Amino acid sequence: MKRIHVIALVAAGAFVSFGPSAVAQTVSDGDSYQQGYAAGASSKERNSFDAFDSGYRAGKTAQSSTDSQIASTQAFNNGYEAGKAQAEQEKNQAYNDGYQSRAAQERVASARAFDDGYDAGAARQAARDDALFP
Repeated sequence: MKRIHVIALVAAGAFVSFGPSAVAQTVSDGDSYQQGYAAGASSKERNSFDAFDSGYRAGKTAQSSTDSQIASTQAFNNGYEAGKAQAEQEKNQAYNDGYQSRAAQERVASARAFDDGYDAGAARQAARDDALFP
């Protein structure tokens, strides 16, 4: 008899703690064991669906989070590769610009050296000519 009362108390406690979510049929002058059993079965049925639903939603959220993380990682990788390619292109452009600038400076310096040498040679030749043919 004590065992039945304990089960009924546990079932009643479960019924009270779940509030309106565990609705069991209450029959006046009914067997308290049957009423507790019905309340427990109803609670289990409702809670296992809620647990399934909660687990499903948690799984979808986790999957969404994982998908979001994968998309974020992919976006980072794409940005990194694009940045790396642009940096390489800019490095090559800077090298080419520097090379062309240096080549232009060398052409100017070479032309100036040629002109200076030509002028110096022409002045020397003129001085010789003046010395030989007064």
